Amino acid sequence: MEQATLNDIQKSIWEGQLPLQISLAPSESRTYDQTDPYLISCPRVSYLPTLLPRLRAFFSSSLIDPSAASPHDGWFSFEGVPLKWHYPIGLLYDLYAGADPATKSHDLDASTAGDHLPWRLVVHFSDWPDDELVRLDAHGMVMNDAFINSVKEADFLRNGTAKGIMSLSKEDSSGLWKAVQDGASLSPPPPPRYIY
Repeated sequence: MEQATLNDIQKSIWEGQLPLQISLAPSESRTYDQTDPYLISCPRVSYLPTLLPRLRAFFSSSLIDPSAASPHDGWFSFEGVPLKWHYPIGLLYDLYAGADPATKSHDLDASTAGDHLPWRLVVHFSDWPDDELVRLDAHGMVMNDAFINSVKEADFLRNGTAKGIMSLSKEDSSGLWKAVQDGASLSPPPPPRYIY
């Protein structure tokens, strides 16, 4: 078996996608049955809160009180567990729904690899779990700061110093965050690939 290079691994991670099926919390829906879910394929390196404005617009007609819910009040859960918004989507999937490395083989075949896909999440716009999640702000600065801090930590762990990220201009730092928000890369986007 051929050894993957660091560049190949980085490229696979950056280009990896996860299909999501997001439903509105039944307690917040004015319809008797569940509302139609929102289906999207997201980059593994993106963050769930970047979807909140779209989800708020999509579910607005189904919300019991649409005027009370703003996008930054949204939070996600999987099987009743609030998801940490400051972790990338791919990491959250790996932690909560991915293959259990203790019980599953690393050689997953196609029939078992997709058992958890699309990843079924629930979005909530009320009852924020204050004891489990830090609140988001309306301008996205909390999320931006958390991202930049995690990049600083990663830079320090990898290089023994955070000078690389610390030396970025405000413009470059904002551009990095914007690329993650948009799921953009410097090259044209490839066709979606699902990494399990």
